[in-house]
Amino acid sequence: MKFNERLVLNSYLLSLFGVDNFEELAKDLKASRLEELDENDNSLFYHELKDKLISTSKQISNDKLLEYDENIVRHTKTMGRDIKWKYFQYLSLLFVEIYLDKYFDDKKQLLLDLNTYLKEFNTDIDNKKEKLTEYDEHELNKLALYNATGSGKTLLLHMNLLQFNHYSNGKIKINKTVLITPNEGLSNQHLEEFQASNIEAETFSKESKGLFESNAIEIIEITKLGEEDGDKTVAVDSFEDNNLVFIDEGHRGAKGEIWKTNRDKLSANGFAFEYSATFAQAINSATGKKKTDLENEYTKAIIFDYSYKYFYNDGYGKDYSILNLSEDSEGIKQTYLTASLLSFYQQMKIYESSKDMLKPYLIEKPLMVFVGASVNAVRKSSGKDVSDVVDVLLFIDEFIKSKTESIANIEKIMSFDSGLQTARGVDIFENKFSFLESTKLNASQLFDDMLNIIFNTSSGMLHIENLKGVEGERDSSSYRRE
Repeated sequence: MKFNERLVLNSYLLSLFGVDNFEELAKDLKASRLEELDENDNSLFYHELKDKLISTSKQISNDKLLEYDENIVRHTKTMGRDIKWKYFQYLSLLFVEIYLDKYFDDKKQLLLDLNTYLKEFNTDIDNKKEKLTEYDEHELNKLALYNATGSGKTLLLHMNLLQFNHYSNGKIKINKTVLITPNEGLSNQHLEEFQASNIEAETFSKESKGLFESNAIEIIEITKLGEEDGDKTVAVDSFEDNNLVFIDEGHRGAKGEIWKTNRDKLSANGFAFEYSATFAQAINSATGKKKTDLENEYTKAIIFDYSYKYFYNDGYGKDYSILNLSEDSEGIKQTYLTASLLSFYQQMKIYESSKDMLKPYLIEKPLMVFVGASVNAVRKSSGKDVSDVVDVLLFIDEFIKSKTESIANIEKIMSFDSGLQTARGVDIFENKFSFLESTKLNASQLFDDMLNIIFNTSSGMLHIENLKGVEGERDSSSYRRE
Protein backbone atom coordinates (compact mmCIF):
# COMPACT_ATOMS: atom_id res chain seq x y z
CA MET A 1 0.00 0.00 0.00
CA LYS A 2 1.10 3.55 -0.65
CA PHE A 3 2.06 5.61 2.38
CA ASN A 4 -0.98 7.90 2.14
CA GLU A 5 -3.26 4.84 2.04
CA ARG A 6 -1.99 3.74 5.46
CA LEU A 7 -2.75 6.94 7.41
CA VAL A 8 -4.98 5.31 9.99
CA LEU A 9 -5.52 8.39 12.20
CA ASN A 10 -6.53 10.46 9.21
CA SER A 11 -8.82 7.64 8.07
CA TYR A 12 -10.39 7.45 11.53
CA LEU A 13 -11.21 11.17 11.50
CA LEU A 14 -12.72 10.88 8.03
CA SER A 15 -14.88 7.97 9.22
CA LEU A 16 -16.44 10.24 11.85
CA PHE A 17 -17.94 12.19 8.96
CA GLY A 18 -19.21 9.03 7.30
CA VAL A 19 -16.77 9.17 4.36
CA ASP A 20 -13.97 6.92 3.17
CA ASN A 21 -11.62 9.51 1.69
CA PHE A 22 -10.69 13.17 1.65
CA GLU A 23 -12.18 13.89 -1.79
CA GLU A 24 -15.59 12.69 -0.64
CA LEU A 25 -15.55 15.03 2.36
CA ALA A 26 -14.14 18.00 0.44
CA LYS A 27 -16.24 17.89 -2.73
CA ASP A 28 -18.98 20.24 -1.45
CA LEU A 29 -16.67 22.55 0.54
CA LYS A 30 -14.53 24.16 -2.16
CA ALA A 31 -16.76 27.11 -3.09
CA SER A 32 -15.17 30.40 -2.02
CA ARG A 33 -18.50 31.66 -0.65
CA LEU A 34 -18.15 29.15 2.20
CA GLU A 35 -15.11 31.07 3.50
CA GLU A 36 -17.46 33.74 4.91
CA LEU A 37 -19.26 33.93 8.27
CA ASP A 38 -23.02 34.18 8.79
CA GLU A 39 -24.83 36.78 10.91
CA ASN A 40 -24.14 34.70 14.05
CA ASP A 41 -20.39 34.48 13.38
CA ASN A 42 -20.57 30.85 12.38
CA SER A 43 -18.69 29.79 9.30
CA LEU A 44 -20.59 28.66 6.23
CA PHE A 45 -18.38 25.56 6.32
CA TYR A 46 -20.21 24.61 9.50
CA HIS A 47 -23.61 24.80 7.78
CA GLU A 48 -22.40 22.70 4.85
CA LEU A 49 -20.89 20.06 7.15
CA LYS A 50 -23.95 20.02 9.37
CA ASP A 51 -26.12 19.11 6.40
CA LYS A 52 -23.60 16.44 5.35
CA LEU A 53 -23.51 14.88 8.83
CA ILE A 54 -27.28 14.63 8.98
CA SER A 55 -27.22 12.32 5.97
CA THR A 56 -23.94 10.44 6.48
CA SER A 57 -22.95 10.15 10.14
CA LYS A 58 -24.18 10.24 13.72
CA GLN A 59 -20.71 10.17 15.31
CA ILE A 60 -20.38 13.94 15.67
CA SER A 61 -23.38 15.74 17.07
CA ASN A 62 -24.56 19.07 15.71
CA ASP A 63 -23.85 20.66 19.10
CA LYS A 64 -20.26 19.45 18.98
CA LEU A 65 -19.78 20.60 15.40
CA LEU A 66 -21.13 24.02 16.36
CA GLU A 67 -18.79 24.16 19.37
CA TYR A 68 -15.78 23.32 17.21
CA ASP A 69 -16.73 25.96 14.65
CA GLU A 70 -17.17 28.62 17.33
CA ASN A 71 -13.73 27.77 18.70
CA ILE A 72 -12.12 28.10 15.28
CA VAL A 73 -13.80 31.45 14.63
CA ARG A 74 -12.87 32.76 18.09
CA HIS A 75 -9.22 31.70 17.84
CA THR A 76 -8.99 33.21 14.36
CA LYS A 77 -10.20 36.56 15.67
CA THR A 78 -7.75 36.37 18.60
CA MET A 79 -4.90 36.39 16.09
CA GLY A 80 -6.04 39.78 14.82
CA ARG A 81 -5.35 39.01 11.17
CA ASP A 82 -7.67 39.25 8.21
CA ILE A 83 -7.93 35.52 7.56
CA LYS A 84 -10.44 33.62 5.49
CA TRP A 85 -9.68 29.93 5.77
CA LYS A 86 -9.64 27.79 2.66
CA TYR A 87 -11.63 24.58 2.94
CA PHE A 88 -8.55 22.40 3.50
CA GLN A 89 -7.27 24.75 6.21
CA TYR A 90 -10.64 24.72 7.96
CA LEU A 91 -10.77 20.93 7.82
CA SER A 92 -7.21 20.74 9.22
CA LEU A 93 -8.33 22.84 12.18
CA LEU A 94 -11.57 20.92 12.58
CA PHE A 95 -9.77 17.57 12.72
CA VAL A 96 -7.43 18.93 15.41
CA GLU A 97 -10.43 20.26 17.35
CA ILE A 98 -12.06 16.85 17.36
CA TYR A 99 -8.89 15.05 18.38
CA LEU A 100 -7.93 17.42 21.21
CA ASP A 101 -11.46 17.34 22.56
CA LYS A 102 -11.40 13.54 22.71
CA TYR A 103 -7.80 13.44 24.02
CA PHE A 104 -8.42 15.74 26.98
CA ASP A 105 -11.95 14.56 27.70
CA ASP A 106 -11.22 10.81 27.94
CA LYS A 107 -7.82 9.59 26.74
CA LYS A 108 -8.58 5.94 27.55
CA GLN A 109 -11.74 6.01 25.45
CA LEU A 110 -9.84 7.62 22.59
CA LEU A 111 -7.24 4.86 22.82
CA LEU A 112 -9.98 2.21 22.72
CA ASP A 113 -11.73 3.89 19.76
CA LEU A 114 -8.51 4.17 17.77
CA ASN A 115 -7.49 0.56 18.35
CA THR A 116 -10.97 -0.68 17.50
CA TYR A 117 -10.78 1.24 14.23
CA LEU A 118 -7.18 0.15 13.61
CA LYS A 119 -8.14 -3.51 13.94
CA GLU A 120 -10.70 -3.10 11.18
CA PHE A 121 -8.27 -0.94 9.17
CA ASN A 122 -5.65 -3.71 9.29
CA THR A 123 -8.05 -6.21 7.70
CA ASP A 124 -7.71 -4.26 4.44
CA ILE A 125 -3.92 -4.67 4.47
CA ASP A 126 -2.88 -7.97 2.89
CA ASN A 127 0.84 -7.75 3.59
CA LYS A 128 1.46 -8.72 7.22
CA LYS A 129 4.61 -6.60 7.30
CA GLU A 130 2.55 -3.51 6.49
CA LYS A 131 -0.05 -4.04 9.22
CA LEU A 132 0.08 -1.35 11.90
CA THR A 133 0.71 -2.17 15.54
CA GLU A 134 -1.85 -1.18 18.13
CA TYR A 135 -1.71 2.28 19.62
CA ASP A 136 -0.40 2.53 23.15
CA GLU A 137 -1.14 5.53 25.34
CA HIS A 138 2.22 7.26 24.88
CA GLU A 139 1.63 7.45 21.10
CA LEU A 140 -1.42 9.67 21.49
CA ASN A 141 0.51 12.83 22.38
CA LYS A 142 1.74 13.65 18.88
CA LEU A 143 -0.10 14.96 15.84
CA ALA A 144 1.40 15.54 12.39
CA LEU A 145 -0.02 17.69 9.61
CA TYR A 146 1.03 16.50 6.16
CA ASN A 147 0.28 19.71 4.26
CA ALA A 148 1.87 20.93 1.04
CA THR A 149 4.28 23.84 0.95
CA GLY A 150 2.23 26.98 0.42
CA SER A 151 -0.92 25.65 2.09
CA GLY A 152 -0.61 27.85 5.19
CA LYS A 153 1.17 25.62 7.74
CA THR A 154 2.49 28.63 9.71
CA LEU A 155 -0.98 30.02 10.41
CA LEU A 156 -2.27 26.52 11.21
CA LEU A 157 0.57 26.21 13.74
CA HIS A 158 -0.59 29.40 15.47
CA MET A 159 -4.13 28.11 15.57
CA ASN A 160 -3.03 24.71 16.87
CA LEU A 161 -1.32 26.49 19.78
CA LEU A 162 -4.54 28.32 20.64
CA GLN A 163 -6.54 25.12 20.24
CA PHE A 164 -4.21 23.17 22.53
CA ASN A 165 -4.31 25.86 25.22
CA HIS A 166 -8.10 25.88 25.09
CA TYR A 167 -8.50 22.13 25.56
CA SER A 168 -5.59 21.47 27.93
CA ASN A 169 -6.63 24.27 30.32
CA GLY A 170 -4.80 22.90 33.39
CA LYS A 171 -5.39 19.24 32.52
CA ILE A 172 -1.73 18.71 31.70
CA LYS A 173 1.39 20.30 33.19
CA ILE A 174 3.38 21.99 30.43
CA ASN A 175 6.86 23.24 31.25
CA LYS A 176 7.69 25.27 28.12
CA THR A 177 6.27 25.86 24.67
CA VAL A 178 9.00 25.34 22.08
CA LEU A 179 9.11 25.73 18.30
CA ILE A 180 11.92 23.78 16.63
CA THR A 181 13.07 24.98 13.21
CA PRO A 182 15.76 23.74 10.78
CA ASN A 183 17.70 27.03 10.56
CA GLU A 184 18.03 30.61 11.78
CA GLY A 185 16.35 32.06 8.72
CA LEU A 186 13.14 30.18 9.43
CA SER A 187 13.41 31.03 13.14
CA ASN A 188 13.44 34.74 12.33
CA GLN A 189 10.57 34.30 9.90
CA HIS A 190 8.50 32.52 12.55
CA LEU A 191 9.26 35.26 15.08
CA GLU A 192 7.81 37.88 12.73
CA GLU A 193 4.75 35.72 12.06
CA PHE A 194 4.10 35.18 15.77
CA GLN A 195 4.25 38.93 16.34
CA ALA A 196 1.74 39.47 13.53
CA SER A 197 -0.61 36.97 15.23
CA ASN A 198 -0.33 38.64 18.67
CA ILE A 199 1.53 35.64 20.10
CA GLU A 200 4.47 36.25 22.41
CA ALA A 201 7.63 34.55 21.18
CA GLU A 202 11.41 34.90 21.30
CA THR A 203 14.38 33.22 19.66
CA PHE A 204 16.77 31.09 21.71
CA SER A 205 20.03 32.65 22.85
CA LYS A 206 22.66 31.19 25.13
CA GLU A 207 23.15 34.64 26.62
CA SER A 208 19.48 35.08 27.44
CA LYS A 209 17.90 33.62 30.56
CA GLY A 210 14.51 33.99 28.97
CA LEU A 211 14.59 30.37 27.85
CA PHE A 212 13.94 29.24 31.41
CA GLU A 213 12.08 32.24 32.84
CA SER A 214 9.71 33.50 30.14
CA ASN A 215 6.27 32.20 29.20
CA ALA A 216 6.88 33.19 25.58
CA ILE A 217 7.21 30.55 22.90
CA GLU A 218 10.88 29.71 22.55
CA ILE A 219 12.10 29.34 18.95
CA ILE A 220 15.20 27.22 18.57
CA GLU A 221 17.01 25.53 15.68
CA ILE A 222 17.27 21.75 15.89
CA THR A 223 21.06 22.05 15.57
CA LYS A 224 21.18 23.95 18.88
CA LEU A 225 19.74 21.03 20.85
CA GLY A 226 22.49 18.74 22.09
CA GLU A 227 23.21 15.98 24.57
CA GLU A 228 25.23 18.48 26.62
CA ASP A 229 25.59 22.24 26.86
CA GLY A 230 28.10 23.69 24.39
CA ASP A 231 29.16 27.06 23.04
CA LYS A 232 26.11 27.31 20.80
CA THR A 233 23.98 24.42 22.05
CA VAL A 234 21.78 23.71 25.03
CA ALA A 235 21.36 20.30 26.62
CA VAL A 236 17.99 18.86 25.69
CA ASP A 237 17.51 17.67 29.27
CA SER A 238 17.50 21.33 30.40
CA PHE A 239 13.95 21.61 29.12
CA GLU A 240 12.63 18.56 31.01
CA ASP A 241 10.26 16.32 29.03
CA ASN A 242 6.82 17.84 29.56
CA ASN A 243 6.86 20.53 26.90
CA LEU A 244 4.47 21.56 24.19
CA VAL A 245 6.61 21.22 21.08
CA PHE A 246 5.96 22.45 17.54
CA ILE A 247 8.30 21.10 14.85
CA ASP A 248 8.59 22.90 11.53
CA GLU A 249 9.72 20.63 8.69
CA GLY A 250 9.01 17.59 10.83
CA HIS A 251 10.63 15.26 8.31
CA ARG A 252 14.08 16.54 9.33
CA GLY A 253 15.91 13.77 11.15
CA ALA A 254 13.67 11.06 9.78
CA LYS A 255 16.66 9.05 8.57
CA GLY A 256 17.70 8.42 12.14
CA GLU A 257 19.82 11.41 13.12
CA ILE A 258 20.17 12.34 16.78
CA TRP A 259 17.95 15.31 15.95
CA LYS A 260 14.79 13.24 16.14
CA THR A 261 15.82 11.62 19.43
CA ASN A 262 16.44 15.03 20.97
CA ARG A 263 13.20 16.60 19.84
CA ASP A 264 11.19 13.54 20.94
CA LYS A 265 12.66 13.83 24.45
CA LEU A 266 11.17 17.31 24.79
CA SER A 267 7.58 16.10 24.47
CA ALA A 268 7.82 12.60 25.98
CA ASN A 269 5.38 13.64 28.71
CA GLY A 270 4.01 16.69 26.96
CA PHE A 271 2.54 17.07 23.48
CA ALA A 272 3.93 17.62 19.99
CA PHE A 273 2.72 18.96 16.65
CA GLU A 274 4.79 18.28 13.53
CA TYR A 275 4.43 19.92 10.14
CA SER A 276 5.90 18.83 6.81
CA ALA A 277 5.10 18.70 3.12
CA THR A 278 7.34 15.66 2.58
CA PHE A 279 6.74 13.07 5.31
CA ALA A 280 6.38 10.26 2.77
CA GLN A 281 9.52 11.15 0.84
CA ALA A 282 11.61 11.42 4.01
CA ILE A 283 10.38 8.12 5.38
CA ASN A 284 10.89 6.35 2.06
CA SER A 285 14.52 7.47 2.08
CA ALA A 286 15.10 5.60 5.34
CA THR A 287 15.96 1.89 5.30
CA GLY A 288 15.42 -1.30 7.25
CA LYS A 289 13.94 -1.27 10.73
CA LYS A 290 14.23 2.51 10.92
CA LYS A 291 11.92 2.88 7.94
CA THR A 292 9.43 0.38 9.41
CA ASP A 293 9.42 2.20 12.76
CA LEU A 294 8.94 5.60 11.12
CA GLU A 295 6.10 4.34 8.95
CA ASN A 296 4.35 2.89 11.98
CA GLU A 297 4.85 6.12 13.92
CA TYR A 298 3.70 8.59 11.30
CA THR A 299 0.86 6.63 9.77
CA LYS A 300 -0.61 6.71 13.30
CA ALA A 301 0.23 10.39 13.93
CA ILE A 302 -0.70 12.15 10.68
CA ILE A 303 -4.13 13.59 11.36
CA PHE A 304 -4.57 15.48 8.10
CA ASP A 305 -3.33 14.82 4.59
CA TYR A 306 -3.31 17.72 2.17
CA SER A 307 -0.14 16.66 0.43
CA TYR A 308 0.95 17.98 -2.94
CA LYS A 309 -1.38 15.90 -5.09
CA TYR A 310 -4.42 17.57 -3.48
CA PHE A 311 -2.72 20.97 -3.56
CA TYR A 312 -1.98 20.58 -7.27
CA ASN A 313 -5.44 19.28 -8.17
CA ASP A 314 -6.96 22.33 -6.46
CA GLY A 315 -5.02 24.53 -8.86
CA TYR A 316 -2.35 25.78 -6.45
CA GLY A 317 0.60 23.85 -7.84
CA LYS A 318 2.92 24.70 -10.69
CA ASP A 319 2.34 23.56 -14.25
CA TYR A 320 5.44 22.11 -15.80
CA SER A 321 6.86 21.01 -19.13
CA ILE A 322 9.76 18.57 -19.30
CA LEU A 323 11.74 18.65 -22.53
CA ASN A 324 14.51 16.06 -22.49
CA LEU A 325 17.17 16.30 -25.17
CA SER A 326 18.38 13.16 -26.94
CA GLU A 327 21.74 14.76 -27.60
CA ASP A 328 23.82 17.59 -26.19
CA SER A 329 25.81 19.95 -28.36
CA GLU A 330 26.81 23.59 -28.02
CA GLY A 331 24.38 24.65 -30.74
CA ILE A 332 21.44 22.72 -29.32
CA LYS A 333 22.17 23.96 -25.80
CA GLN A 334 22.29 27.60 -26.96
CA THR A 335 18.96 27.22 -28.79
CA TYR A 336 17.35 25.44 -25.85
CA LEU A 337 18.49 28.01 -23.28
CA THR A 338 17.48 30.86 -25.58
CA ALA A 339 13.98 29.37 -25.70
CA SER A 340 14.00 29.20 -21.89
CA LEU A 341 14.91 32.88 -21.74
CA LEU A 342 12.26 33.66 -24.34
CA SER A 343 9.65 31.82 -22.26
CA PHE A 344 10.58 33.85 -19.19
CA TYR A 345 10.42 37.05 -21.24
CA GLN A 346 6.93 36.09 -22.41
CA GLN A 347 5.81 35.66 -18.79
CA MET A 348 7.24 39.08 -17.96
CA LYS A 349 5.38 40.67 -20.87
CA ILE A 350 2.10 39.03 -19.87
CA TYR A 351 2.60 40.21 -16.29
CA GLU A 352 3.38 43.80 -17.34
CA SER A 353 0.35 43.93 -19.66
CA SER A 354 -2.07 42.44 -17.12
CA LYS A 355 -1.12 44.00 -13.75
CA ASP A 356 -4.58 45.34 -12.99
CA MET A 357 -6.24 42.04 -13.83
CA LEU A 358 -3.71 40.04 -11.76
CA LYS A 359 -3.72 42.32 -8.70
CA PRO A 360 -6.72 40.68 -6.94
CA TYR A 361 -4.94 37.31 -7.19
CA LEU A 362 -1.78 38.62 -5.44
CA ILE A 363 0.40 37.29 -8.25
CA GLU A 364 4.00 38.45 -8.00
CA LYS A 365 6.37 39.40 -10.77
CA PRO A 366 7.71 36.26 -12.54
CA LEU A 367 11.02 34.80 -11.43
CA MET A 368 13.40 32.62 -13.45
CA VAL A 369 15.52 30.02 -11.69
CA PHE A 370 18.28 27.87 -13.14
CA VAL A 371 18.79 24.69 -11.12
CA GLY A 372 22.16 22.96 -11.40
CA ALA A 373 23.51 19.82 -9.83
CA SER A 374 26.49 21.59 -8.29
CA VAL A 375 28.30 24.88 -7.93
CA ASN A 376 31.87 23.64 -7.81
CA ALA A 377 31.90 20.37 -9.80
CA VAL A 378 33.80 21.08 -13.00
CA ARG A 379 33.36 19.36 -16.36
CA LYS A 380 34.56 19.97 -19.90
CA SER A 381 32.23 21.89 -22.25
CA SER A 382 33.52 22.97 -25.67
CA GLY A 383 37.05 22.61 -24.37
CA LYS A 384 36.36 24.81 -21.33
CA ASP A 385 36.33 23.86 -17.66
CA VAL A 386 32.83 24.78 -16.44
CA SER A 387 30.39 24.00 -13.67
CA ASP A 388 26.60 24.18 -13.95
CA VAL A 389 26.59 27.72 -12.59
CA VAL A 390 29.43 28.83 -14.88
CA ASP A 391 27.68 27.23 -17.84
CA VAL A 392 24.55 29.33 -17.28
CA LEU A 393 26.58 32.52 -16.83
CA LEU A 394 28.48 31.81 -20.04
CA PHE A 395 25.17 31.36 -21.86
CA ILE A 396 23.84 34.71 -20.61
CA ASP A 397 27.07 36.43 -21.58
CA GLU A 398 27.02 34.80 -25.03
CA PHE A 399 23.35 35.63 -25.58
CA ILE A 400 23.90 39.33 -24.93
CA LYS A 401 27.17 39.94 -26.73
CA SER A 402 26.48 37.71 -29.78
CA LYS A 403 23.50 39.69 -31.02
CA THR A 404 23.42 38.26 -34.54
CA GLU A 405 23.47 34.64 -33.38
CA SER A 406 20.88 35.29 -30.67
CA ILE A 407 18.50 36.97 -33.11
CA ALA A 408 18.93 34.02 -35.49
CA ASN A 409 18.07 31.60 -32.67
CA ILE A 410 15.00 33.64 -31.73
CA GLU A 411 13.90 33.63 -35.36
CA LYS A 412 14.25 29.83 -35.57
CA ILE A 413 12.35 29.31 -32.32
CA MET A 414 9.51 31.66 -33.21
CA SER A 415 9.13 30.08 -36.67
CA PHE A 416 9.10 26.56 -35.16
CA ASP A 417 12.26 25.64 -37.04
CA SER A 418 14.55 25.19 -34.05
CA GLY A 419 15.82 21.78 -35.13
CA LEU A 420 14.54 20.29 -31.86
CA GLN A 421 11.62 17.96 -32.45
CA THR A 422 9.42 15.51 -30.61
CA ALA A 423 9.35 11.82 -31.57
CA ARG A 424 6.44 12.71 -33.90
CA GLY A 425 8.53 15.29 -35.75
CA VAL A 426 6.84 18.36 -34.24
CA ASP A 427 9.02 21.28 -33.18
CA ILE A 428 9.12 21.24 -29.36
CA PHE A 429 8.42 24.99 -29.20
CA GLU A 430 5.30 24.96 -31.35
CA ASN A 431 2.42 26.86 -29.69
CA LYS A 432 4.71 27.90 -26.82
CA PHE A 433 4.89 31.60 -27.68
CA SER A 434 1.41 32.60 -28.82
CA PHE A 435 1.44 35.79 -26.74
CA LEU A 436 4.72 36.94 -28.29
CA GLU A 437 3.32 36.17 -31.72
CA SER A 438 0.43 38.52 -30.97
CA THR A 439 2.88 41.41 -30.34
CA LYS A 440 3.96 41.29 -34.03
CA LEU A 441 7.57 42.03 -32.99
CA ASN A 442 10.26 40.58 -35.24
CA ALA A 443 13.26 38.66 -33.90
CA SER A 444 15.49 41.72 -33.74
CA GLN A 445 12.87 43.72 -31.85
CA LEU A 446 12.30 40.81 -29.49
CA PHE A 447 16.02 40.62 -28.74
CA ASP A 448 16.25 44.34 -27.93
CA ASP A 449 13.17 44.17 -25.73
CA MET A 450 14.50 41.09 -23.91
CA LEU A 451 17.67 42.99 -22.99
CA ASN A 452 15.52 45.81 -21.66
CA ILE A 453 12.91 43.74 -19.79
CA ILE A 454 15.15 40.99 -18.40
CA PHE A 455 18.54 42.63 -17.99
CA ASN A 456 17.62 46.33 -17.75
CA THR A 457 20.18 47.15 -20.42
CA SER A 458 20.64 47.68 -24.14
CA SER A 459 24.20 46.32 -24.27
CA GLY A 460 27.19 45.78 -22.02
CA MET A 461 29.51 43.22 -20.50
CA LEU A 462 28.84 40.62 -17.82
CA HIS A 463 30.66 41.18 -14.52
CA ILE A 464 30.93 38.61 -11.73
CA GLU A 465 31.11 39.62 -8.07
CA ASN A 466 32.14 37.15 -5.38
CA LEU A 467 30.21 37.88 -2.17
CA LYS A 468 31.98 36.34 0.80
CA GLY A 469 30.53 35.74 4.23
CA VAL A 470 26.92 35.93 3.06
CA GLU A 471 24.51 34.44 5.63
CA GLY A 472 23.42 30.95 4.65
CA GLU A 473 26.29 30.31 2.23
CA ARG A 474 30.06 30.14 2.61
CA ASP A 475 30.32 32.50 -0.30
CA SER A 476 28.04 33.58 -3.05
CA SER A 477 28.31 35.03 -6.52
CA SER A 478 26.14 37.55 -8.27
CA TYR A 479 26.37 39.09 -11.68
CA ARG A 480 25.53 42.50 -13.06
CA ARG A 481 25.55 44.17 -16.42
CA GLU A 482 27.49 47.39 -17.10
